[in-house]
Amino acid sequence: MAPARWHAPGPGTAGGRPALLPGCGGVAVGVHMGDELGRWLGDHLMPGACVEDRADGQAGPGSVHMLACLGNRVRSASGDLLGVVAGKRGGLAPGFLPPSLLAVEAPDERLERICPGERVMVETTGRGLQLTDHPGICLSNVSPALLDLLPVQERDGRLAVAVTAWLPSWAAGSGVGQDAWIGDLDIADEEALAGPSLRYGDLVAFQDFDSSAGRFRRPGYVSVGLVCHGPGRGDGHGPGACIVMSGPAAELTAVPGPASLGPQLVELAARPSPPQRVPKERNA
Repeated sequence: MAPARWHAPGPGTAGGRPALLPGCGGVAVGVHMGDELGRWLGDHLMPGACVEDRADGQAGPGSVHMLACLGNRVRSASGDLLGVVAGKRGGLAPGFLPPSLLAVEAPDERLERICPGERVMVETTGRGLQLTDHPGICLSNVSPALLDLLPVQERDGRLAVAVTAWLPSWAAGSGVGQDAWIGDLDIADEEALAGPSLRYGDLVAFQDFDSSAGRFRRPGYVSVGLVCHGPGRGDGHGPGACIVMSGPAAELTAVPGPASLGPQLVELAARPSPPQRVPKERNA
């Protein structure tokens, strides 16, 4: 489990005093998928507990970060279910950005029993998942469990994904240029969010944005992400979305509709662990 870290304060409060706000890292008891982002005063606040798997100063994210998918089960070292992966944050700037983190949605009674520094296990299933009927669409950070939850319909040969917000490419901030499996993409322009009130777990779409290889502006492409952290106070930062799907607009589009997976991820995290298989003893 990742510790809570102190970072240099961003812009000050209205009174000119420096503001130090809760952010990512550590354990955020009471903060869950499905909560409105505006409910909490924070800086890149992530729900639940945060997991990291790299040492300070390491040049990039660790293997768990690169393999983990949203919806993957996370267990304590004893094997008990803690919760599910619900987001990512981080990047490729050691010494400048915080270590790459996974957000773990979990019930409060489980969060209250864990401490930073404890070891956990992530069941990393999903990398390499493909839509064989739509080979031009790239899936990123999607577990089989999350794929079953996505509000997707086929319309006129295209996949239509229900989203809370449909954003222009210029609204993308921190995270542009990085691998879609690393961290998230920030919504850096508040004007682009005029109207919808975002929640943790909402789906959003970026128009003219490709995330199939890296994350960059590309006319005629669409990227869909799941909101996984709250607003950031620095320039170029804002609510963050973990990319789950990207492809050409001829194959992928977004439509307004009920588009929050927050409640489903909370339910998934609260499910009891499936029974463990016990090998049968063999007679000598």
